[in-house]
Amino acid sequence: MPIPTPVLQLFILPQIQSDSSSGTLELTGQVHQPFLPEALYLSPGIPTQNSAKLQAFVNYCRFIIGNHQNRIINHSIADLYEITPAPMVFAGYLWRYRITISTKGILENYRIIAHTTSLPVHATLQYTFTVFYDWQGTGYTISLNE
Repeated sequence: MPIPTPVLQLFILPQIQSDSSSGTLELTGQVHQPFLPEALYLSPGIPTQNSAKLQAFVNYCRFIIGNHQNRIINHSIADLYEITPAPMVFAGYLWRYRITISTKGILENYRIIAHTTSLPVHATLQYTFTVFYDWQGTGYTISLNE
């Protein structure tokens, strides 16, 4: 059975709007962008990005790290409960569980959702691969994990 191709979504930069009457700032125009570090990434296939999305991703990560040496964003398997009450329905799918943004670049760690062999059966994560992006935004390197 062929693996369905993930749906790519148009990247729309969020706009910051100021409300002078209340003194607040609000982000508008933001759609679900699964490739951004804060977003959950769950897919039956590997992530793909065209050059514009790749550059937007690198620029966004550069903004996130700011003046810090590094930033780690974790997405626990428990976060799947935001999507479904039964995470096992996604067995075989990829899950991005950690994004490390450092002065060297951006490292994304992916795992495959699997099920335990003991009772009661529940979802677990198995190592798969990592993706490293350099700060020039010219490409990325994929390393398979054992």
